[in-house]
Amino acid sequence: MKPDLSEHDLLVVLLTLHNAIQRRGDVFFQDYGLTDAQFNILNLIGLAGGPLDQLAVTERLLVGKSSVSIVLNRMVKAGLIQRGEHARDRRRVVLSLTRKGRELWRKIAPRYEEGVREIFSALPRKRREAFLDDIEVLYAALKRSAGDESSPTLRDVLRQHSELG
Repeated sequence: MKPDLSEHDLLVVLLTLHNAIQRRGDVFFQDYGLTDAQFNILNLIGLAGGPLDQLAVTERLLVGKSSVSIVLNRMVKAGLIQRGEHARDRRRVVLSLTRKGRELWRKIAPRYEEGVREIFSALPRKRREAFLDDIEVLYAALKRSAGDESSPTLRDVLRQHSELG
């Protein structure tokens, strides 16, 4: 008979999983001289297939938004991305990959996708929808407890990302 898992037990296993994913990502991206935030930016712009509004990048990032400008400045300085003027609104900025950034993204992206498939294919396809349902329930409860019921659902986040690719 399996022991009853407490709410705290579930939190511990989720945090352990998050830390394991973070450590794995750190090792992977370190080999390319990048952080996960930098790769997320390269990936978003690369999947867009052309310049992407800086605000759109910021909204779709999977990292804290407070340090986005610092990360972008470092990427510009490293020659991975460039800023440009928006075609219709001079107050907005668009981001695009430089040749160096595009080459690096094309080198990393397939290996990244392969690593994601290797890890997450361990969860059978027939269980993925139920897994997402359970995580969505936890995410909604977390948003409610923070008084933030207006932010998108996890499925909305997935839709946003699939629109780029």
